[in-house]
Amino acid sequence: MKRILVLILLVGGGLRVAWVAHAGVAPGFTGDPQAYLLQGETLARGKGYTNPLIDIENKIRERKHEAPIPRQPSSFYPPGYPAFIAVVAWTVWHTPIPDGDLVRTIEYVQALIGVLTILLAFALARRVFGDRVALVAAAMVALYPNFIATTATLGLETVFIALSLATLLVLLPAATGDDSRVARLVVGGAMIGLVTLVRPTIGLLLFAFLATRLLARRPWKETLIGFTVVVTAMIVVVLPWTVRNAVKLHAFVPISTGIGPALCMSRNVEATGGFDIGILERQCQPQHVTGVSAREDGAVNTFATRRAVHWVVDHPVDELRMWFWRTDLAYRSDTSGLSEIRRTMDPRWYEAAAALSDGASYVVLGFAAIGVVVLTRRKRPEGTFLLASTIAFAAVPIILFGDPRYRVPAEPLFVILAAAGVCAALDGARSAEPLDPDAT
Repeated sequence: MKRILVLILLVGGGLRVAWVAHAGVAPGFTGDPQAYLLQGETLARGKGYTNPLIDIENKIRERKHEAPIPRQPSSFYPPGYPAFIAVVAWTVWHTPIPDGDLVRTIEYVQALIGVLTILLAFALARRVFGDRVALVAAAMVALYPNFIATTATLGLETVFIALSLATLLVLLPAATGDDSRVARLVVGGAMIGLVTLVRPTIGLLLFAFLATRLLARRPWKETLIGFTVVVTAMIVVVLPWTVRNAVKLHAFVPISTGIGPALCMSRNVEATGGFDIGILERQCQPQHVTGVSAREDGAVNTFATRRAVHWVVDHPVDELRMWFWRTDLAYRSDTSGLSEIRRTMDPRWYEAAAALSDGASYVVLGFAAIGVVVLTRRKRPEGTFLLASTIAFAAVPIILFGDPRYRVPAEPLFVILAAAGVCAALDGARSAEPLDPDAT
């Protein structure tokens, strides 16, 4: 088994490195990847965590020979992924590593993280289903098109997925009751806090943890204490960033001022369920906002959050209907990793790559449905935790708006379920009745 796993890791790593070498390009002038890069470079230069929109505007002003806008502190994006970029950038700038292609260097590091993701998926699948399903899951993660494509972008998904799977592995024994030591609970909560600084949606794992405990009928006092320890450890890790935001932005911003606009985007009278910058500007920010002041950064977040909450309260039926729209937008395709290279690809090659990525996604989702049946039949706590975590991650586009990128962190869990489905289907094909995927 070890030799097969090593081969899978080598193949998965080789595909990612090759794709970065071929497809790694600097991000477009606008958008999240460019903002992450600018913020990471600014951090690496020791100039703080500032508004990337001002950096972009100042580049335009520089070309026009106009005076730059003063830097402003910001918290629109969580700091975790820009900090990762900053570490790589600082290392490149202060070592013999060539400085000429920082973007590809970051993506090569992400290729290594992608290999770690394969190993983590193997470990999680092995813990829930056993060796055979684990090897199939590792192979599927290694070959999954959108994971490979995402490696060559400055999107946070590659880093977030690896950290999320590591957090799941730490929390799993605590959630099932197999290991309720305080140390594990503290480490699990601290990891949630750390990953929250990359993308706050990792906090949904708290509900998966609690649901698993309750469905496993663990003693309520033990569950309450364990949940409290995990939440406390998470808060302790996040708190310094919250204090920084209070000082810099003069507002209570636990993690990010981008959360309010993300909620408001698809909760207003013009909403389509997807991303629309025009709707965002018209419906989710006060009229007087210019977008450069630190105070306004927090004000927009507060305004947008209240707008979203009021809309849900006043339009509950429309909110339920919007769930289907967001789900359709997020799950109809799985080509988010190709977004940056699309502008440099031949249209025919892009269509072929998109078809391959979408086809793989549909196959995985189909077999994942079989995997869910396998889990429900087994009725084990570790399966409950995996299923609850999958639901939590898969629901992110419904909670925010229907961006296909929001589904990507759920895809390793879809793949693990699909691996169980594949093994169960193979067993069913060999016999008249379905077998447990661990049966030999």
